[in-house]
Amino acid sequence: MQWIATRRDEIYNYFHGSASCQQFFFAAAQEERYAAYYTSMYLLQDTTESLMAHRAKGFSSDPFKAYIEFWGVMQALFIQQDSISELYEAVTGAPLKTNNLSWWRSLRTLRNACAGHPAKKERPKTSPLSRTFMGRGFGDYSAVTYEQWQSGGSISHPTIDLGALIDSYATEAESQLAAVLQFMKQQWP
Repeated sequence: MQWIATRRDEIYNYFHGSASCQQFFFAAAQEERYAAYYTSMYLLQDTTESLMAHRAKGFSSDPFKAYIEFWGVMQALFIQQDSISELYEAVTGAPLKTNNLSWWRSLRTLRNACAGHPAKKERPKTSPLSRTFMGRGFGDYSAVTYEQWQSGGSISHPTIDLGALIDSYATEAESQLAAVLQFMKQQWP
């Protein structure tokens, strides 16, 4: 996560150190792109710093607080991803393609699975119906466990190393921010 913060700072510093970059974004015709850049940079900073602080502290031993914290972490990751996507498009003018970002997509899938939805979305009609439940005693960053029911009555309790998943995602996310910075350097030397 630290590399995401570092790349975000490098993008910020490059923007403020490049007269040609500022000239482009401050033009009236680029008002929406600048608003997207500006908002994304703040959201990216807030989510990254919050995620790093929580990771250092860990989940509360109080299961009620831990439950709320888990969903806060998952939502912060979604907001961070959306901010990176928005920043990428604001700077490059092209949407960020996440199909090849497997850890990025795995985090989104985990969040949706733990929320119990979408139970049928993006699943072949031949796949069995699946429902999931995220309880209060889910674990911690090293092992998050949720309950999964599938039609036919099978119940399982998948366990995910959330910390490792976040670390792998962060590597992919940082590479997207590095691509934004590289684009800025080429476009606005």
